[in-house]
Amino acid sequence: MKLDTMGAGPRPRYWTTLAAAMLAAACLEGENPADAVGSAEPGTDIGTDVGADPAHLRAGPPRVRLGSWTGEGHTDFYDIAGVVVDRSADALIVANRGDATLRAFTLDGEWRSTQGGVGSGPRELEELTALFEYRGDSLAAYDGERGDVSIWPYAGGDVRRVPVPTPSGDTLRTPGFHGSTVDGRLVWSVSRLDRIVDEIGESHPRRLVIFLTSPEGAGFDPIAETTGERFFQYGGDAYISGRIPFSPRVFVLPRDSDILYGSTERPRAERVADTGVALAPIAFSVTAAPVTAAHRETALAGIRARLDRPLPTSLRTLIATTLDVWAFPDSFPVLGDVVAGEDGRVWVTGSRPPEADPTRAAVETTVWRVYAGPGSPGRDIEFPGDFRLLWADETEAVGVVRGELDMEHVLVLPLPPVAGPMDS
Repeated sequence: MKLDTMGAGPRPRYWTTLAAAMLAAACLEGENPADAVGSAEPGTDIGTDVGADPAHLRAGPPRVRLGSWTGEGHTDFYDIAGVVVDRSADALIVANRGDATLRAFTLDGEWRSTQGGVGSGPRELEELTALFEYRGDSLAAYDGERGDVSIWPYAGGDVRRVPVPTPSGDTLRTPGFHGSTVDGRLVWSVSRLDRIVDEIGESHPRRLVIFLTSPEGAGFDPIAETTGERFFQYGGDAYISGRIPFSPRVFVLPRDSDILYGSTERPRAERVADTGVALAPIAFSVTAAPVTAAHRETALAGIRARLDRPLPTSLRTLIATTLDVWAFPDSFPVLGDVVAGEDGRVWVTGSRPPEADPTRAAVETTVWRVYAGPGSPGRDIEFPGDFRLLWADETEAVGVVRGELDMEHVLVLPLPPVAGPMDS
């Protein structure tokens, strides 16, 4: 039996919350827009100064704000999986996971085209999990349900499918896709075969292999290894397994010919060249938040509620025993999200514990810390609301905030001058 142990927290975001880099205006066989999605007026304030910390630099007012709730508009977003930006083509592509569509806009927010959709056809996706720029002339869309990747040329035409690779060696699970290197090779990760049987209440990290394939998905070129989420597996007649509450996650971020990777339980990003040569890591100065008794009880309450289902007595007893002795971590993973910027810098946030009180006021500001490279100090930049960064270069950041009725908005925000290019 698989036991979901994520507790009452929000749906876990895929680590491909990376920010990919953007696409061309002609991309996705652009259509002439019937209407335009407006940009925010200069100086529009949607909360960048609310609760501002004078020690932090602040992103400017949004230059573009996309998001509506009409039920049929081009900016009715739900569960945004990523963005791709191409300044030379004046294009911003939003990957809307809710209906598996790729929605193209100009950088001023004018709608261009919508492609994709839920389905199994050649131009459809069963689950749009992530979106990446590919070789400067295409998009790479990851279908998490099928496990394959589809390549959508900017200029239109046929969509090329890359099948799920079959890794060699001691592996078991389906690989996950993380983008590509500058020469078009595809970057994947896969868990090693896991036969560990834990003592009741204990857990262990899964080991993941990061590997490259050809642009066609052929080959298996392992270049690094790391740990990812923590799982438990208990043997015997009443077998249960699952992910522990507040588990860390793996991140894998290709940048040109380098790849950043690691686990959110460690305050650093390892680096490796696409040749397999290890590079200097980037250390982050981020503090982990403690796991309190209230957090533990909130997580356990959701799991206990599932025991109301009809279950064999032996299995019910084992689950109840497990919950009584579970060794919760003392703190949450030190990192929340990690994003590789277009200018080579790396952006991180600390993990944000789920609120035990659902009536607590909405988040007013979010601080992201940006690093120029190995050995560089971080600089804090404050953004409005629960800003989830998806893309950044030296002048602007693109991300998502949630408004009323949990509606998602895409914001394009100017970065403060001090947050511009840094020496690495």
